[in-house]
Amino acid sequence: MTSTLEPPPHVFVIKGDVRRFACDAFMWTSDKELRAEGGWRDAGDHVEQRLDPNIRADYQAELRFTLPLNPQDGLERDPQIIITAVPYGGIDRASDILPRVHEFFAVAAKAASERRTGPTRGADSLPLLAVPLFGVGGGGGGPVRGEIFRELYDACREAAKEYRVDIAIVLRTARDYDLAQAIRRADRQAWPGLTKEQLKTATRLGSEAHDARLVPFMGAGISVSAGAPNWAGLIESLARTAGLDESVAADLAKNHDVLDQAGYLHREFDRVFPGDPDAFTRQVIEAVDMRRYGLAPALLAALDSEQAVTLNYDELFELAADDGGMPRRVIPGDATDPERWLLKLHGSVTDPNSIVLTRDDYLSFNADRAALSSLVKATLMTRRLLFTGFGVNDPHFHEIVHDVRRALPVTGGPFGTVLTLKDSPTTSRLWQGDLEFVVLASPRLHDIFLDAVLAHSASTHSYLLASGYAEALAPADAALRAALLAFSAAVPDEAKESSVWPVIANSLLELGDSTVADLDSSSVVPTRVEAVKLDLDEVPETPGLVAWFSDGVCVYLSASGNLHHRIAEHLSTSRDLTRSNLRTRVAIDVLGLDRARARSRQDMVTQEQADAVAEWLSRCEVGWLATDRRSDAARLRTQLLERTRPRFN
Repeated sequence: MTSTLEPPPHVFVIKGDVRRFACDAFMWTSDKELRAEGGWRDAGDHVEQRLDPNIRADYQAELRFTLPLNPQDGLERDPQIIITAVPYGGIDRASDILPRVHEFFAVAAKAASERRTGPTRGADSLPLLAVPLFGVGGGGGGPVRGEIFRELYDACREAAKEYRVDIAIVLRTARDYDLAQAIRRADRQAWPGLTKEQLKTATRLGSEAHDARLVPFMGAGISVSAGAPNWAGLIESLARTAGLDESVAADLAKNHDVLDQAGYLHREFDRVFPGDPDAFTRQVIEAVDMRRYGLAPALLAALDSEQAVTLNYDELFELAADDGGMPRRVIPGDATDPERWLLKLHGSVTDPNSIVLTRDDYLSFNADRAALSSLVKATLMTRRLLFTGFGVNDPHFHEIVHDVRRALPVTGGPFGTVLTLKDSPTTSRLWQGDLEFVVLASPRLHDIFLDAVLAHSASTHSYLLASGYAEALAPADAALRAALLAFSAAVPDEAKESSVWPVIANSLLELGDSTVADLDSSSVVPTRVEAVKLDLDEVPETPGLVAWFSDGVCVYLSASGNLHHRIAEHLSTSRDLTRSNLRTRVAIDVLGLDRARARSRQDMVTQEQADAVAEWLSRCEVGWLATDRRSDAARLRTQLLERTRPRFN
């Protein structure tokens, strides 16, 4: 169902870094004295030179709480940075933040309306402001950070309505994010822009994402909010640079598809720039290579899926994934970690020769990259794909889906969901039984829908037993917290010798219990075997944590969606080391192989070297802990890495 009314102002929650987020204005916190160690210079480029001396004086005298930076020459379209002072004496109550937050919104909304340099997301686009979780670092609000989020969230909703702006709360830690989403899921008015039907669909997709079964398949539309062009805009930009006559450009657009338009323009570039064979590709890269990611990449990067697929050349999804604490390795590429991967079907700005744009490129793709297509086909067979940011007209997409249609048995339902801005009954009919279509009236509503999906996928509770969140809990959660902490404190040392204790302690650790902070990788993994004696048939094909030990010391930790397959990759004798970061690190750190050589494909590594790596690992012990989901293992791995710092991580 299409929503016909303009969605009201909205408050988003994302994981990321406000400095790399495409918005109109963002908050950066400091103290009133602007002390050097306060981190205020990290807000952007040449911050000190951009301070207005008159406003600075008022700011330091606490006559005002905000200090907008002057625009930088050449970067006038960058977001307005507004330094905002935390309470100088510290935060005693969460409400202490409110006068400063309110002033920020008033100043930021005015600046955004005057400059309007940020993302334009359609006819119903509103200015977009970004705020971090205010005052929980140097401001001293850490002990009440849960309550601070509640106060900030309510203030954001009021400001969004008052100033008619969208606001993104940009969080850095998993616990803050999990609590924020739990609070919003309990709020019936969190997504007023969605119809009941749309919210029901978003909730269902969020449930699939929670089970790591929703895989994003992304097109150019998700990068538009960062200033990148869509396909038509890219072609127009190339035509202008090539000096194409307007009548020729119009004929090209009317009578030829995008592939042939690109091919024609490529030949025009060769004619106009005869001494520069790379001019065409360089212009493509310049048009799409953005410095900041928008809402859609940030939201999609938070999906807990091992796979992701994109037709885009830019790095916005990768940047958002890194900032959100869920980094991706890019395929094709030489990296082996992390296990989450992003398949860039049409190439990347980091490798100009990989870019697929013209019909010749597509034909070459079919000849050279069959393995990449196979990855997509396998994903289609085992997961639900969330198609977003593009139409379903891409010829390569049609080819892949055709092969999947032939290979799949009757599934009883669609294998993918398409988020689309166009309500086309003929398109829906064409893909009936294969694709589910969710029609959203504007790019902005599309982002609001994604925001709901992500909120309903983040159902972990890593904040429940952690310090700083107790006052923000619902009554039932608060009662459970008290009972679990009492239980944890009452467990005698003798009971901790039980083989069951690591499983219980792991659960407490994932819920934020700091009293089990002495838990280490040795005690977490209940199963531990000498690698040379390991029977792979005993390793389950479930998600879990893998730990490797040398002389009793943990040297490597990894989280996997399939313990059996991951440990088998570590124990492989293949000359291709790139499938296991552990094997690569052993080759580099133990055997002394050159880093570039070890990270290359098998033609750079001899069989003797590969056997030496396998022999070293055979003398180690390997342990594992099965978990319900890969994300559970990933969180435990992160917690253990902070304490144990294994050699090969």
